[in-house]
Amino acid sequence: MDTALDENAVRALATAESFARGRDYVRHGAVLALERRGDELIAEVEGSEYTPYVVTVELLDNNVAATQCSCHYDWGGACKHVVAVLLKYIAAPDAITQKPSVAGMLEGLDREALVELLVKRAKEDTAFIPWLETELATGQSGDGLMGAQRAAVDPEPIRRQAKALLSGRGSPKVRRSDDEIIVDEEAFGSLIDRAKPFLEAGDGRNALNILEAVTETLVPVWRERADWDETLHAFFPVLGQMIAEAVLMSDLLPAECDELMMRIDVWQGMLYEYGLEEHLQVAIDALDQGWDEMGLQDVLAGRARSWPLSGGGDWTTARLTEARLRVLDIKGDTEAFLNLASAAGRHGDHAMMLIRLGRIADAQDHARNKFRSAEEVLEFARLLKQASQIDAALDIAEWWLTLRSDDVASYGTVTLARWLRDIADLSGRRSLAFYAARAAFERSLSLEDFRATAALAGAEWSTFRSHLLASLAAAKYARDRTEIYLGEGMVDEAVQSVDLTNMIDNPSDAVLMQLADAAHASHSDWVIEIAGRMAAGIMEAGRSAHYDLAARWLEMAARAYDAANRFDDWMTQINLLIERHRRKHKLRPLLEALRPRR
Repeated sequence: MDTALDENAVRALATAESFARGRDYVRHGAVLALERRGDELIAEVEGSEYTPYVVTVELLDNNVAATQCSCHYDWGGACKHVVAVLLKYIAAPDAITQKPSVAGMLEGLDREALVELLVKRAKEDTAFIPWLETELATGQSGDGLMGAQRAAVDPEPIRRQAKALLSGRGSPKVRRSDDEIIVDEEAFGSLIDRAKPFLEAGDGRNALNILEAVTETLVPVWRERADWDETLHAFFPVLGQMIAEAVLMSDLLPAECDELMMRIDVWQGMLYEYGLEEHLQVAIDALDQGWDEMGLQDVLAGRARSWPLSGGGDWTTARLTEARLRVLDIKGDTEAFLNLASAAGRHGDHAMMLIRLGRIADAQDHARNKFRSAEEVLEFARLLKQASQIDAALDIAEWWLTLRSDDVASYGTVTLARWLRDIADLSGRRSLAFYAARAAFERSLSLEDFRATAALAGAEWSTFRSHLLASLAAAKYARDRTEIYLGEGMVDEAVQSVDLTNMIDNPSDAVLMQLADAAHASHSDWVIEIAGRMAAGIMEAGRSAHYDLAARWLEMAARAYDAANRFDDWMTQINLLIERHRRKHKLRPLLEALRPRR
């Protein structure tokens, strides 16, 4: 087992909520077919979709190097499915199926056998040939670009692969039905990503060959599906941004710029009637203005302090600035990068570059003077941690929480506090971790943060518990109020926290069921009312699949009647229910089973 991979390491990869949900997934047996191939963990995780999510985790030097999941989670950190896979692996590493890596399976084959294997695969899978053509056209291997100087990328295989994917034929992961074309969006996104290594190498021309081919194919196909598309349109801003970067790093001739601008203008016109024309505007602006925009050179040289000169700017202006910063970074022009980032108010980018340059003190000063949101501080702290500046990362996070101690409604501040809590705990700074845990709970009033604070308080928990519960009681709204009171054995407070007038009748509410169980003797009348409402909601609606749940609620009501010494009242009630629902053949036996005999 990887010695560095423990529960605390997994906790640091995800938000508190994702970690808690992932742990629940493991407890409920949602992780299926977990196996290890070399340095990769591969598993399926049952979730809210019909088909399980596919999770891949890459391990390197006893740490998690990369994660991938087929879900659409994009809220920061690892998703709950990745967390579940890692926790199951940690719990029983020796029980995981061990299989050889793909490289291990192939390394013993000679050239003839490998060619034969590829040809066989091509005959069985029509999507394989376009994929192989794309791989060969972009000239990449496991080491990235093959050679600093290379021939021009042929866009035709890229175009064919894009068409195949958009038709539903280019991926073995999807099936095409008669009335619906399902696009493998992950594969299509990977096709666009083929341009990234060229961009990172400063090869804008070859990046353009890939990006133009993809965009040219996507635009007309998307127009045909625009009325029902839900996701494909999200590729347009990505393409526009990458094309802008490629243009800014390429020495295109004036005639080449004019020709490309005309093509993009045509594509933009095709998107106009659907309100997406601005997604490609950044590419047109890059072609039109490049590095020659009035005043830009003064900003890059540090002779001007504000950008854009007008003092305003819209979304496309900000995107062009982002593209210019990206290109300056790739070219290694750090001073111009710092000058433009500062002038444009891109303070996070400015601080990030200072960290990379090793100017940690300058980066901290810039953050303290310029940052205005918890999100900026959290990203900055994470970058400091990645640069092994753990103490600096903890200090900046603590500074923000102290500075904004009255910020009780910010989700970003809650996320920052949780991050500080977990990293400080891992770093052995328990006092700081406890401070951050309290700060997280005071803002979120969540059960997860309550438990985390209790775990860190240790022997002093009894002292701080009353303070946290007082904050909970004073709050106008707290989603987990009832569950926290119930967990602390405060049945009276838990019952009082349930708003009978405005509560949503949800018979599947596990917390309410637990509370009814705990309160059936001390608050019999309350339990009788709650249980009756929950059961009636199912029975009156004829929800036959949930009749067993209705019976559980009625059983709870029966216990409350019994605790209140109201046997006759329960007999009257259950007889009325049996008579009322006598024609519901699945329900009636369940009700009759609840009628006691003296």
